[in-house]
Amino acid sequence: MFDRDRIPEKSTKRVVFLWSLVMGLLFTTAIQAQPADTLLLRGKQILEAGLAQGDMDQLLTARATFERVTADAARAALAHYYIAYTEYQLVNLLRSGSQEDGTDREGEILVRLQSAVEQLEISIERDETSADAHALLSSVYGQIIGARPLMGAVLGLKSGRAINRAKKLDPDNPRVVLIEAISNWNTPRMWGGSPDKAMEGFERAALLFTQEELADPLLPSWGHNETYAWTGIAYMDRGQLRKAREAFEKALEVDPDFGWVRYALLPSLEAQEAAESN
Repeated sequence: MFDRDRIPEKSTKRVVFLWSLVMGLLFTTAIQAQPADTLLLRGKQILEAGLAQGDMDQLLTARATFERVTADAARAALAHYYIAYTEYQLVNLLRSGSQEDGTDREGEILVRLQSAVEQLEISIERDETSADAHALLSSVYGQIIGARPLMGAVLGLKSGRAINRAKKLDPDNPRVVLIEAISNWNTPRMWGGSPDKAMEGFERAALLFTQEELADPLLPSWGHNETYAWTGIAYMDRGQLRKAREAFEKALEVDPDFGWVRYALLPSLEAQEAAESN
């Protein structure tokens, strides 16, 4: 009869090690074998959760998930787009962190913005008809200009061409309308910016988001909550605090976990309300 109590200790450890190694390889293979569509959806879910919580680690996990899809020819354009969008949002988190603790993260910000440009160029090369990719590229160029104003002459032209291409491809895409409105808001008047055009854009984007019906859950779907956030910012700038609060409340109706509004914009509004009431 086989006596398991007499198995040498070294043999037992070797068996356990080999078993763990085999199971680890099987698990890794199973993960790698997941269909591209499953990985894209999982990446989107992780990204959305990370944005709600302001969690950079989750955004990095989402980025790594999208990276694994780039080898799939049918979904590579979307994968590169989402990598760029994740970089774009990582930049927002880095800037927020810099404001909170005074740390200079400008070097990393520029690296991530350049990475976003490269990823979007690949995405557009694979699918030139993506209005979302052209619009996001325009916005990324704008962010680089904000960090390096001396590059404005060159990148301003590129940004303009990208957003114009996006509008030609899909003029009623709410993300295209939102990105152009944000650009109008952030661009100085002397360079063509217009707060009035921005407000018109925010209002139009909000309407388009309510009408948007995405047949494919893999396609970009972000921006509805951000539209109301930017609308509220515009109203705050005008001193219309009641309307600003209404806009922020709409943002939270769309996304109750929207951390930017709940933990940054609403407290800023409340401080402004308190100052005006004194």
